[in-house]
Amino acid sequence: MTQDFDLFGNPLLASDPKRGRPEHEPSEENIIFVMVLLASGMNNGEVAKTLGLSVPTFRKHYFHLIKQRHLMLDRLKTKLRVTQIKQGLAGNASALNAALSMLDRVGSERAEANFSDRHKKPAPTKKLGKKEQRQLTAQQVSGKFAPPAGPKLIVDNRS
Repeated sequence: MTQDFDLFGNPLLASDPKRGRPEHEPSEENIIFVMVLLASGMNNGEVAKTLGLSVPTFRKHYFHLIKQRHLMLDRLKTKLRVTQIKQGLAGNASALNAALSMLDRVGSERAEANFSDRHKKPAPTKKLGKKEQRQLTAQQVSGKFAPPAGPKLIVDNRS
């Protein structure tokens, strides 16, 4: 049996504890914490600093949350609604009242949005003639086929 040695010639024991900081383990509390911070609009560096992690470590363990950053606020609202309803069904009347009023508010906001979208009229656009449309199209040409700029006059004889 061969034995391994470190750089100084000391034998390495199989029971040597790992050196350095232990691996970060995401807990449910940290996941909720990250969700709240991402929903509030913080960037990765700020969230990692708040958790006491480096940005690469933060990305490694919480990538599934970072990838869905735009959904975090909706997810948190959903979790809060579910928790309120569970507490209400368990006998907490104030939580149930809060959940029902919040659901009523969501329903009224959705109905108002649908109603306001239906009655919006598009802004009238000015109809261009053929000549104006061609001039506008010619002005928007860029790159290799763009018309050259006019010559610069040294002396202005127009006055």
